[in-house]
Amino acid sequence: MLIKKTFIVVMVITTLLNIKTFAQKDTLKNYWLNAIEITAKKINLGDYTKEASKDKLSNIFAQNGFSLIRKGVFFAQDVYADGFKKGDISIVIDGERYHNACPNRMDTPLIRVNPIELQSVTLSKNSGNIQAGLGGLVEFKRTQPQKDFNMKVALSTTTGAQKSIDLATSTDYANNKFNVRFVTGKPYDDANGNSFKDNFGYQENNGYKLADISFRGMYNKIKYGASFLYTDNVLFPYLKMDERITRVYSAFFRYDKNKIYFNYTRHIMDNGLRISNMLMRTDAKNLTIGAIGDFYELVYNNWDAGNFLRSSKFNIQNSLMPNVSTFTTNLFKSFNYKNLTINSKLGLVYHNVGNKERESFYKTAYNKVRLTAFFPVFSLGLSYSGTLGKNLTGGIMLEGNSESPEPETLFIAVKKPMNKPTWSGNPNLNQPIKSTLRGMLNFDNISLELYGTKVWNYINLIKKKVNGKMFLTFGNVDAIMYGADINANYKFLELNAAYIWAQNNTNDLPLAEIPPLNISAKIISPKYYNIFAYAKLTYNGEQNRVYALLNERGTPSWNKIDLGFVYSLNELNISLEIENLTNSLYYQHLSYLRDPFASGKNVFEPGRTIRLSFSTNKLF
Repeated sequence: MLIKKTFIVVMVITTLLNIKTFAQKDTLKNYWLNAIEITAKKINLGDYTKEASKDKLSNIFAQNGFSLIRKGVFFAQDVYADGFKKGDISIVIDGERYHNACPNRMDTPLIRVNPIELQSVTLSKNSGNIQAGLGGLVEFKRTQPQKDFNMKVALSTTTGAQKSIDLATSTDYANNKFNVRFVTGKPYDDANGNSFKDNFGYQENNGYKLADISFRGMYNKIKYGASFLYTDNVLFPYLKMDERITRVYSAFFRYDKNKIYFNYTRHIMDNGLRISNMLMRTDAKNLTIGAIGDFYELVYNNWDAGNFLRSSKFNIQNSLMPNVSTFTTNLFKSFNYKNLTINSKLGLVYHNVGNKERESFYKTAYNKVRLTAFFPVFSLGLSYSGTLGKNLTGGIMLEGNSESPEPETLFIAVKKPMNKPTWSGNPNLNQPIKSTLRGMLNFDNISLELYGTKVWNYINLIKKKVNGKMFLTFGNVDAIMYGADINANYKFLELNAAYIWAQNNTNDLPLAEIPPLNISAKIISPKYYNIFAYAKLTYNGEQNRVYALLNERGTPSWNKIDLGFVYSLNELNISLEIENLTNSLYYQHLSYLRDPFASGKNVFEPGRTIRLSFSTNKLF
């Protein structure tokens, strides 16, 4: 508690000085990429962009208020930022939207990215982009195909608490690029050496697989490409089911600044790998067709998911996502005048339930039900940034935006056995409206960001009782969030810290799923003979501000130490990393996922893991 109070006091005192525009671009996983040149340009406050560097996905999203929610193996993670999560934060790849087919987001959009073809990642917590969601945007950009022949290879292998192999290649020739990736491994052990089989009732510690093949090319102003990705047997102990298969097909065609694309996901999850006297299975499909340009976006999405729960005593069939179609259109305009930027977006979202028979399900919880809904969406942001003095730059931003409720909050439908609460969407939800005041100050190599956010009609899980039957559904509440982020880079030290305080004002209770204070410090040695080492300490404070009405539990504080050695010469990069050096037993606060199929168990993170990575940006 003392650490939290000290941190907040330091934030407030420092902010009285003023504010900066700072940005971050990074690479994914452990692959090493060529540095990209960043051209100086005006960017919006709340965007984070910097030169692509050599780092892991978890490190990239562990700063500036961003974090990851681990739900399975390393590629099955979701993004969290400043109190917003899931569909609140849009994830796009070269302007393409990828919607998850799994209501529990097992097939998070992050798995669609092959790290070896990645150029940069832009993390944005504002609405200054046509594709930004209520809580911001994560935008991945791929490297462009090269004219000359070149081949890259990347190999990463782990041992200790985690055992995996990750191999990827990328080949360029005549402005065409061909990429292949294959990953296989076993579920990890915790610091006590306990496996998923030991802790969560699995029959065996089944191995997982991921494979990704993609092709992209360009000719003058024309660009084109296609890809296929599959994963098998990815275990999710946070839930009562696991991902058995996911298949993702995608293709695009672009002329100049206009692009059309499609992607289709097939996802099956069940509990067939666990010891159970009941079989649960969900078969989900999600299709997205889109068009994107400088100032416009058109998107059609169809989501259909069936589910059954079966035993000797019952057989329940659920149209879990009842053939929901969503049409989205957005227009965007940005104005720049000296140090002032104005961003504006105006659009419309239309939802329609194709399975009209599902209306009777919603009427068990709500008298009034609408199976079609229109939501006008908008954003308006005003930001100012500039030089305030010697080595001092800053900026301030005020924005308001509103987005449509996510389809699952409106229309998800799951009846459960044995008097367990029925999971129901609320077709009568109002759309959330957000207002944020954000400021940043940058002095030499230290930056501070402060923000305050008010959300009207924030969508929150609620419990409801109708005619003696319990429902877990959604409702609108008003919420408020205050937060601060500090980032410092001085010679051989990198420091990041973030804290957020959030309240459900309607019920005067803490807002659910808010991360605790997080501080990380990384010490990097000078480079000798092309080798440098680093040591990183991560501290997470305890979180006792929880939403107990939905059985959210507090989380104790924990510390973790990572150690690494890196060799880099010309196009060759080799790294040896020891993660969780002291073999600490800990779990993340955001690891607790609720219904529709949540296990309600806290899942410990991996124990000590040794990772060896090798990559070359030019094999020949």
